[in-house]
Amino acid sequence: MENAFQNLLIYYLSGTGNALTACRWMVEDAAAKGINAQMVPIDRTKYPEIPALKGKTLIGFCFPTHGFGIPWYMLKFIWRFPKVKNSKVFISNTRAGSKLSKVFLPGISGWAQWIPFLILLLKGYGIRGLLPIDMPSNWISVHPGYKAKVVDSMFKRNHLIVSDFISKLLNNKRQYNYMVFAALPLDLALAPIMIGYQMYGRFLFAKMFIATDKCNACGLCVDKCPVKAIRMYGSKPYWTLNCESCMRCISICPEKAVQTSHLMATLIIIVSTMLPVYFLIFDLFGKFSSNIFNTLDFFLEWGYKILLYSMVYFLVYLFLKFKPISYLFEYTSLTRYWRGYRAPGVSAKDYYKEQNKKPKV
Repeated sequence: MENAFQNLLIYYLSGTGNALTACRWMVEDAAAKGINAQMVPIDRTKYPEIPALKGKTLIGFCFPTHGFGIPWYMLKFIWRFPKVKNSKVFISNTRAGSKLSKVFLPGISGWAQWIPFLILLLKGYGIRGLLPIDMPSNWISVHPGYKAKVVDSMFKRNHLIVSDFISKLLNNKRQYNYMVFAALPLDLALAPIMIGYQMYGRFLFAKMFIATDKCNACGLCVDKCPVKAIRMYGSKPYWTLNCESCMRCISICPEKAVQTSHLMATLIIIVSTMLPVYFLIFDLFGKFSSNIFNTLDFFLEWGYKILLYSMVYFLVYLFLKFKPISYLFEYTSLTRYWRGYRAPGVSAKDYYKEQNKKPKV
């Protein structure tokens, strides 16, 4: 059967390699059909770059699910993405799949599919497919990584699913995975959690990362961070609020020095909810009943908490130069004890260091 598209162009964001691997499968299958196939990381990309292509083009957006939604960095990329002539699009998100004995359990997409779907629809794109991919959960800030045997079995299963999906798309068949619609009631119910993660959770998780005394200041985490969220101050990396908690830094650190500090998270939560100034500020504005001041209250509370997240993290960061303090935070980090995760066949060299070109439209 003749292919309906002459080009496959996939833009992706990947932390530990799940989305990267899924894109590789798609590109390999397309190339085997004689299609011009490219995958483009959006790492450190300021402007969407559109290569000059002849013929019909299928454009894909592939990314992980964060907090039952789309990563903020990818959301901004899709929002800025221009309308491309003679093209159709598809959306694919990797999500926290798991396995119980011999049963594969699906992850939860939440709004990871629906938000980009609506944006691209408003831009005038024809959306040919939606595919959630139940890759092994990589959020080791919350749980240990899965055993290699489990990971391998999940990858083999997903490879077949992804290959079938892209093959049918390239043959001009619409592919909307039934789980996208079956899970819609649950996705709608998860909207408050998704909003809470975007407003608070992602900033809290961003401030949980530390580098222990094993760090040799090689700068690999800084160079490879997809969103430029890590800065090197002196001999230690510092995580800014731009961090997407993609886990790339933990997964590629050659010294295993990067950890998620659960003690740090505890301190941030306690301080941001118990300082007296918190109550003084909102008691003052609480005296006003107008909607204007109620809205002001909301934004003051949000800004106040984010500021405290940063202040607590900065103070702890300063004291980490003292070994007793450093050891305290290191040995209370659960990631020090449990299994990490990086997609099989993916290493630090697979991540681009810098992409910041002007668009070619």
